[in-house]
Amino acid sequence: MCDACQAKGVNWSLSNGPGRSHLERAKLYSAFEGREVNIKLCYLCSLNLFMGGERKFLTDNKQLNVELKQQYGGNDFDF
Repeated sequence: MCDACQAKGVNWSLSNGPGRSHLERAKLYSAFEGREVNIKLCYLCSLNLFMGGERKFLTDNKQLNVELKQQYGGNDFDF
């Protein structure tokens, strides 16, 4: 399942159509302080990431941003 669509609660395979219902791996390089974050995206979400960039993609997908910050964001005791 597409990570961005899952965070929004959208069925990614229906919104992409039968010809484009496959997932692509994407990497976020600059959003999490030097850490590479791997996510799975559908065709439409990967296109939005490519066209707008990481910062705009994460502001448009606020729930995904919150989930990724909880999972990959560093805390005060992370060495």
